[in-house]
Amino acid sequence: MLTFESTEELLEATKGIVGKTFGQLDKMRLFEKPSMRNDKGILGKIVETGYYGYPNNSKAEADFNNIGVELKASGFIRRQNDTWSAKERISLGQINYHKLVEEEFDFSSVVRKNRKILFIWYEYIKGVSSKDFVIHAYQLFDFTEVETIIKNDYYTIQDKVKQGFAHLLSEGDSVILGAATKGASSADTASQPCSDIPAKRRAFSLKNSFIKGVLNKYQESLVLKPTIELSLEQWVWNRVKPYEKMTQLEILKKIDGKDYPVSKTLGGMITKRIFGNPEKLSQEHEIFNMTNYIIKSIPVDSKLYPLEKGTFSSLSPKDFEENWEDSEWKTFFEEVTIIYITYIGKNIDGTKRPNGFRTLGSIYKVTFTSEDILAFGKTYTLIQEALQSKDISKLPIATNYRNTPLVLSTKSNKGGAYHRFIDGERSTCFMFNKDFIYKKLLEAQQTQQFK
Repeated sequence: MLTFESTEELLEATKGIVGKTFGQLDKMRLFEKPSMRNDKGILGKIVETGYYGYPNNSKAEADFNNIGVELKASGFIRRQNDTWSAKERISLGQINYHKLVEEEFDFSSVVRKNRKILFIWYEYIKGVSSKDFVIHAYQLFDFTEVETIIKNDYYTIQDKVKQGFAHLLSEGDSVILGAATKGASSADTASQPCSDIPAKRRAFSLKNSFIKGVLNKYQESLVLKPTIELSLEQWVWNRVKPYEKMTQLEILKKIDGKDYPVSKTLGGMITKRIFGNPEKLSQEHEIFNMTNYIIKSIPVDSKLYPLEKGTFSSLSPKDFEENWEDSEWKTFFEEVTIIYITYIGKNIDGTKRPNGFRTLGSIYKVTFTSEDILAFGKTYTLIQEALQSKDISKLPIATNYRNTPLVLSTKSNKGGAYHRFIDGERSTCFMFNKDFIYKKLLEAQQTQQFK
């Protein structure tokens, strides 16, 4: 068994793992053991036992405990431009709701075990046996680089459990440290200490979006420079608040010093003026590049009911090749946090305010529950079935699925969009229906509104 007195010694010894396959490292023949066939942590165990000579254990301590380093074997997918993208989130250990409400961050098991993580990066190739996956790199990640954000995430999750809302947890509640569901079955639940409502089993995890950012930084050989803000939504509101109750045209004139004609893109123009384009935002506040935070504008009436439906980026039939559980869209909706900037477009008496004269309201943080994700999965599956049968009538569009939270919509006014989508074009997009957005905005209003 290899022993190390410092992280430098560990990293020096790890150099020899690059170029190895897991089959070559599997000295204990774990791949052949029936009990290991469904073990998602088998690759990490093979590295521990076959390369470092450490015995398997389930202790609540780091793998290299004397130097405080945990080992994680993690896959990446090679993009067409030859860059790497992390395949999945990193699980840090199951959440015990009853223990969580009593623990302090600095003494919690998730911190004690995972303050430093040694990533062993292997290339995941669909259809290839995991025995033949090749290890390409290793990387040491230190929690202290983003500890203030992770600590805030921890207490955000803990506070929700203390309020008796463990069943309403969402990965979108937090920035880096997520509470990911464990098990695909809706019956896979656990008790919570402050409510009689069963809650989905969850585990602490580093979100997939953040792990992608960590891997990108490795490839670029840059140091992480996360935003110093503990609450990104508060940071957004601080930038927006100076324009509160101003009309869209007044806001643009205050920012640019000139008048603009009325157009459908005023909300997006204001967001871009205040925050810059996504590339600029990511450069100035890198955490936006490493998390699934999206800033969107939406017109609402005086009671917060949306005047428009919420849409997303265009879709291709290739987006539906994976099953829902393994799809990037499922991970996206589980982790995403949408910050809606609202513009009041309808007065209390029912009279409408035309575009350009809608006034800035507030911002609302929207995330999605396990029930929401389940409903989104049904929409995804319906689209898969329509694509496989090339039957447009099976597509879950708004007119036929009025009570479905997530539906399919056209991306332009040009006719025949659904036919073109079936034929392989990017002519459609996902869209939330108004009732669903209204419900989420009301939920956010109760707990997440900023002043």
